[in-house]
Amino acid sequence: MNIKIRKASGIIEDFNPQKLLESLTRSGADREQAEEVVEKLVPEITPFTSTKKIFRLAHKYLRQFNRASVLRYSLKKGLLRLGPSGYPFEKYFGELLGQYGYHADVGIILEGKCVTHEIDVIAVNDAEVVLVECKYRNRPNGAPDVKTALYVHSRFQDLRPVIKERYPDKTFSGWLVTNTRFTSDAIQYANCAGLKIKSWRYPEDNSIEKMIEDRKLYPVTVLSGLNSAQIKRLIDNRLILMKDMATMKAHDIQRMLSVTESRAAKLIEQAGELCLC
Repeated sequence: MNIKIRKASGIIEDFNPQKLLESLTRSGADREQAEEVVEKLVPEITPFTSTKKIFRLAHKYLRQFNRASVLRYSLKKGLLRLGPSGYPFEKYFGELLGQYGYHADVGIILEGKCVTHEIDVIAVNDAEVVLVECKYRNRPNGAPDVKTALYVHSRFQDLRPVIKERYPDKTFSGWLVTNTRFTSDAIQYANCAGLKIKSWRYPEDNSIEKMIEDRKLYPVTVLSGLNSAQIKRLIDNRLILMKDMATMKAHDIQRMLSVTESRAAKLIEQAGELCLC
C-alpha cells in the first residue's frame, strides 16, 4: 500500500505497516496479536491520517489482548506526560540512574571554574561521575537543536576541572537527555565533540527507551486513567516508577490519590502486570 500519513511534526511520509508491526511487538504483543492489530487497523487509515490517530487505533485494538501491552505501548506518550515543568522528568531520569547502580541527586548547584551552574541530575557510582542536563518536551516536535548541545557542552567543560578535583579517582562525563528526539545537527555536534546524548530511539543500543524497557522501569504516567493532579501527587511522594507502585498497599494509593480502594487496587494490579510480563 502507498498511503501518505502525517507525523506529529507535520512531516508527510509513507505509511509503513512493518514499522507499526515492530512497534507493537516491542510493546509486548506477540507476533500473532500484532499482525491482527495491523490487519484491523490498516483499512481505517486514509490519506494524511495523523500518527496520533494511528496510535489511538492501535491502542484500542491492542487493549483487546492484554493491558500490559497497552501500557507498554503508551510509553512514548507517558514520557510526554512527565510535566508540565521539566522537574518531573528530571526526577524520573534520576530514578532510572538509581536503578542502574548510581547514587543520583536532582537539582544540585555546583560552582564551575568560571560560573555557578544548576545541574539537573548528578549521578555517581564506584567508577564514574555523570552530570545530566534534561530537556523535557510535552509535545513530540520542538526537538533540542545544535544550539542546545553547544550550550550544554560548554557548561560541562566549565565543570569538568572542578569535578575531576572533587572525584580524582572517577571518570567524568556529561549527558544531554530528552524525552523526545534531537535534531540531526545536535546529534552530529554531540558525536564530534564527545557529548553523550540520549533520547527516544537514540543511540539505538542505549536509548532512553531501551534503558526503560530492559529493566521495566516504566513511569506511572503510562496509566491513562490518572489526571495531571494525581500524577503530581505521586511524583511529589517519590512514587515515579510502576515497579514501586506494584509493591504499594491499596489503602496507601487510595489516600494518596483520593480514589476508591477498588480503583487503587486496580492501579496496583496494572502496575504488577506491566512489571512482571
